[in-house]
Amino acid sequence: MVSLPRSIALLVLIGFGLAGCVAPRSFVDPGFQAVSYEDVARRDPPLRLHLVTQFQRNGKHLPKVDPVLRDNAERILRASGVIVPVSGGEDGEISIVVNNLGSLAGAFGKGFSTGLTFGLAGNTVTDGYEMAVSITLDGRTIERTGVRHALHTLVGRGSPPDGLETMPLQAGFERVLEQMLLGVLHDMQHQGELGFIRLPEAVDAQRLASAFPSLRPVYCPSRNGLESGVACAVRIF
Repeated sequence: MVSLPRSIALLVLIGFGLAGCVAPRSFVDPGFQAVSYEDVARRDPPLRLHLVTQFQRNGKHLPKVDPVLRDNAERILRASGVIVPVSGGEDGEISIVVNNLGSLAGAFGKGFSTGLTFGLAGNTVTDGYEMAVSITLDGRTIERTGVRHALHTLVGRGSPPDGLETMPLQAGFERVLEQMLLGVLHDMQHQGELGFIRLPEAVDAQRLASAFPSLRPVYCPSRNGLESGVACAVRIF
């Protein structure tokens, strides 16, 4: 099994030894506007794209970590219902590059947090991540770059900020990737670049879809999670 980025693993292990066997706990930066799988509109059928991944540390390619990124990216894409990674890439290609900016001293002043303060006993290690996604589809390229997130790991005794979920280091790394990639897919859909366009409330999605057979209405969920019967968007096929 390929390990997590060296910067995180090494510092956590050192801190773990110095802290008297207090297990490290990780938590994702709450400043990132997280998107859930339910917020992403599934496609029927999903796009079949060739998946290319690259993991970097401070801009330098780390091939040994590529399998970790690829496995997680494939899991997230399949679960989203938007893209199915396939070797042939019948519909095109998706490239995902994640750059681990290392253990950042003063990361909170560099755009990776929202002003949390850590009056904690022990040490907090912060790793920043930056994602770039490029999708080639129907002869055009859709890109998102500079998507930033951060993972904080508390080493030693103490407690994380109130209200934040803690998890093992590996799970935290996977959560950061998931939130960034789902956020990219969600944004692309709402810009109409992946076949999903949010419509103003005044637009009659049913009438629009009847006039243009290539469009299908998407129904807004009600508070109980079921379709409300009100069409609030269209998909393009």
